[in-house]
Amino acid sequence: MLTTIGLIVIATAITVSRTHQPRRLAPLVADFSGGGAAPVISDAMLPMQADPLQISVAPQALPASASLDAITAELVTALEYVSARTGTAPAGLITVQILADPQCALHGAAYTQTREVHVTTCAAIPPARAVNILAHEFVHQLAHDYFGEAHLRSDPILLEGWATWGAGRYWLSGAQDFRTFLGGQAPLPLIAPHRDRPVAEMNMLYYQWASFVEYLLVTYGREAFDAVYRSGNGVVGSADYHGIYGVDLATLEAAWRAWLQGDE
Repeated sequence: MLTTIGLIVIATAITVSRTHQPRRLAPLVADFSGGGAAPVISDAMLPMQADPLQISVAPQALPASASLDAITAELVTALEYVSARTGTAPAGLITVQILADPQCALHGAAYTQTREVHVTTCAAIPPARAVNILAHEFVHQLAHDYFGEAHLRSDPILLEGWATWGAGRYWLSGAQDFRTFLGGQAPLPLIAPHRDRPVAEMNMLYYQWASFVEYLLVTYGREAFDAVYRSGNGVVGSADYHGIYGVDLATLEAAWRAWLQGDE
């Protein structure tokens, strides 16, 4: 079973500013496009001086009524939550860029080698959606901090599955867990390319990968998961599942699908 992990808080300052041009970013490590429910941002919330975030917001990225203090507080809460859920703490300052997209597209990216995460959004999209995306991207940064360079070559099933699972409540739309969220439905094979797919299919694949990660954690524990995460070469299905779990990925996938159906 999963072990409950205590809340991780690192005392440091948060800087919030507006910027017209983000500085140049390093090569993309992982990205995601899509929606999902997120906690409502409350204007009554005040920014917390905790967790290492430096946040910049571009003009037209958020509604005119949006409160930067409230969004800052939500991002602090999101980072605390994913840190506690994954049992990993940020190794240093994380720069957050909230950028405006002329086509009003919503997507995020983590540039973990330079400790930058960003989301592109627009004033017509509720700010909570951007927080939802950034929770996922925070997990990518924490994974790099925890797994080191092995993160950059991780099997995408585990890399994206871990980031989605780690974002937890920001992606579950009120469901208890990803097994419940999927309701036994997993129409796509685990070994499937995730880039350049239709948004609905990519979302489904990410949710499936999160549920598979959940199955591995519940069934085999965190130590084995850490070992398999470090064993990939950047290709979907490349992790050493047989070496770590004693069975190949096809066998694990069959067991996971039975688990989804409640046949344990």
